Amino acid sequence: MKRASLHNTEQLVKCLRSGCEKSYTELFNYFYPKIINTAKKFGLPEEEAKEMAQEIFLNIWKSRDNLKPELSFNAYLLTILKSKLYQKAKSEVLKAKYEKYALNHFEVSFNSTDNQIDYEELEKISNDVIEKLPSQQKEIFFMRTIKHVSSGEISDQLGLSKRTVENHFYLATKTIKNELEKRFRLPLKPLHIEVAFLMFLPWVF
Repeated sequence: MKRASLHNTEQLVKCLRSGCEKSYTELFNYFYPKIINTAKKFGLPEEEAKEMAQEIFLNIWKSRDNLKPELSFNAYLLTILKSKLYQKAKSEVLKAKYEKYALNHFEVSFNSTDNQIDYEELEKISNDVIEKLPSQQKEIFFMRTIKHVSSGEISDQLGLSKRTVENHFYLATKTIKNELEKRFRLPLKPLHIEVAFLMFLPWVF
């Protein structure tokens, strides 16, 4: 089989959809270095860039049934890479923001070591609360915050009115806020809530 190039990438993707490991290897060998180089241009260290490239191709293999050969595979890879870089940057900024706030405020806000909250605990509790939401609230919450789907698009996809979608999202966020306050046994300050929500909410709506 020829080395992947502009004129035979579509055929390789078609074969990959059918589970052809040889096509997968061809695509990997051609695009893997490109992903690494692009990630490095965004400031990622080489080892992290390699790890991210491997993760991208692993996900492509797992979800190969969803590939669309007629679309640009190169553009598809770039979209995935940009999404992962965005999520990584977002996570690091939020963690730094949380740790800075915790350093300045948590020792004053909480009297005992048992009541102090760390980043991992806050994330775990938030995940637990979200998992217990009613199914439709949880689905809408994830569509809005993880997939970044607008209320109008969710309305069309689920066959609900836009107002109903917005009400479900409001109830979900209200439940999360109330449960976090209950778990921490005190009214959370605005930035506590902000940090918890920002783990899931996009920066720009």
